[in-house]
Amino acid sequence: MIKAFRFAMTCTLAVFVATMAIAAFNPTPDFTKGDPEKGKVVYQRIGNCVNCHGWAGDGKAGRNPLSHAIGANIRETKLDSQGLYDVLRCGLPGTQMPYHDQASYKDDRCFGLTMKDFALGAEPVRGKTMREAQMVDLIAYLKKYMIGHGAPNYEECALYFGGSADKSCAAFKGK
Repeated sequence: MIKAFRFAMTCTLAVFVATMAIAAFNPTPDFTKGDPEKGKVVYQRIGNCVNCHGWAGDGKAGRNPLSHAIGANIRETKLDSQGLYDVLRCGLPGTQMPYHDQASYKDDRCFGLTMKDFALGAEPVRGKTMREAQMVDLIAYLKKYMIGHGAPNYEECALYFGGSADKSCAAFKGK
């Protein structure tokens, strides 16, 4: 009886551990749970996306004096939510797009590669770590305010900058 109980407990524990491991690496989160307003905070502060992609996501980082690179034009991306999530988690090796999942390249979850697969100096760029929920929020923000929106305009600029719109968005006035 005790052996049967131990066996049952061992099996239950094994199933629990396996379930938790799968939950910890969820390659397909629920994108319907994203909060665009929280995603704006991720874009601006947590991921520092604005430094390379610019406030409008058009890749014109030169508008931000603190920027150091020009990122892709998010407004024109053809990536779906899963594609965006994969890029956020894994970055794009060979580019300045950083990865934001702390487990990326420790195992083969990103493009089937680990850090050992890269030559010294050619490793993917590491960005600030984001939780899955933050990535989902960021994707919701990008989809609501950037992707497919064409060229940025005054209204979008004012929405982004809020109280400092008069100064920050002066270039858009009268357009």
